[in-house]
Amino acid sequence: MPATPDRAAQASDSADLAQALHWLMPLHFFYERAGQPLPDFQFLSGKEMPYPYRSLLVHENDMTPTLAAFHHSKLYLEVHERVLTDDYLLRMVTLHAAASDLPVEFGAIGIHLSSLPGEARDLVVEGRVPLGAILGDCRVPHHGSPSAFFSVPADEMMGRTLRQAAGTTLYGRCNQLVDDDGMAMADIVEILPRSDESERWIGGVNKFGS
Repeated sequence: MPATPDRAAQASDSADLAQALHWLMPLHFFYERAGQPLPDFQFLSGKEMPYPYRSLLVHENDMTPTLAAFHHSKLYLEVHERVLTDDYLLRMVTLHAAASDLPVEFGAIGIHLSSLPGEARDLVVEGRVPLGAILGDCRVPHHGSPSAFFSVPADEMMGRTLRQAAGTTLYGRCNQLVDDDGMAMADIVEILPRSDESERWIGGVNKFGS
């Protein structure tokens, strides 16, 4: 029987929801585990991402060195929750700038442990160092493959961990780390706090140039 317009719309909505939950899988896992609904993610193209977040998110590099350079500081890892199986590690985390102790990223990550050499795997399971720093230090070949960019209003959890007011529009991405053969090493949802100083500077440049 041919689909009615309503059924076609419902099918499209279901497909969009399934795709969104696939992109957000690591974070959705922890929200579902806590019995909390996900906030309202709005997916954007890379060109729709405003600065300075476009330069921080729309690329194929690791976020750890990218944020370390932006904040002029080494980063340290705070693990809020984690679930470990033999070959897969899920954890919800915040990255902090060591120089200021300020949070610079909140998110969740699912790591395929079998894709890592022994030393890197042990360090990842230990949970003291960000994954990007471990992969760099252990010279593990990889690159990022962002699948989606988004804005999201900060809920209580995001606001608390990133020290943002509830409802503040935050920006982030869904990213996958892959090896040289294109095999997935990690699935990541990365959400950044607002950078007021950079936003004011960019606003001033835009005003001056207008």
